[in-house]
Amino acid sequence: MRQLLALLLALSLNLLPVQAAERIVSLAPFLTDMTLQLGAGARLVGVLDDGQLPPELSELPAVGSYQTLSAERIVSVRPDLVLAWTSGNPPELLKRLRGWGIRVEQFDPQRLDDIASMTLQLGELLDQPAEAQALEADFRAQLEQLRAPPSLTRPKVFLQLWDNPLYTAAGDQLLSDALSLCGADNVFADLAGLAPQVGREGVLAANPEIIIALADQGVTAEAWLDDWRRFPKLAAVQHNRLHVLDSDLLVRPTPAIIGGVEQLCGLVR
Repeated sequence: MRQLLALLLALSLNLLPVQAAERIVSLAPFLTDMTLQLGAGARLVGVLDDGQLPPELSELPAVGSYQTLSAERIVSVRPDLVLAWTSGNPPELLKRLRGWGIRVEQFDPQRLDDIASMTLQLGELLDQPAEAQALEADFRAQLEQLRAPPSLTRPKVFLQLWDNPLYTAAGDQLLSDALSLCGADNVFADLAGLAPQVGREGVLAANPEIIIALADQGVTAEAWLDDWRRFPKLAAVQHNRLHVLDSDLLVRPTPAIIGGVEQLCGLVR
């Protein structure tokens, strides 16, 4: 009788512990990666397919791509938790899922510190706190090893995300935060948004000392750098500091990004 009364009291006060999710759908590659890194991959029942799924997930149902996410397909795999990306998933889709009683948790890491805090949050959410704490501690330790000491001489860097039209990373974007940790300054840190369009004249006026072209699969960014060599007075051209960096190393905000941050630091020091 006492146990029954305690159970009824807990229910009335909403004090019962939340049961760990057993059927998880991930709506972003970085959240899929995080689920795997935390040792909860066996509980994934559906994922967003970006064409780069790891082999161990090749048999999992795909609930769509970024442009074709289907609420009906998500519901069909009977999730008890949906991990969503605030900046990358349609708000109306997430609202619809919540309206059907499905638990949706959103994440949007835009700073290196956000990755650390997200790791701990997901660890609690997926009932993997020990794994999350170890992962977070190791990530923070590696960041501190890469952090540049205070200096009055910080190189000015232009991060090129695309060519014709030119896109760059603004100050609120993760790449800019990583650049700052490495001891360099983003010449377009003051722009609004995450990936604003800029003009070639604006880049020339900023006169960066280093230009880093972020190339993904199938993009030959060397051609982008050749275009800058047409401007011999540009500081980055004068000092031959034109570099290509594989954007895949920095595109997924998980603790595994540390390898890309290390390469970025190597290019600006």
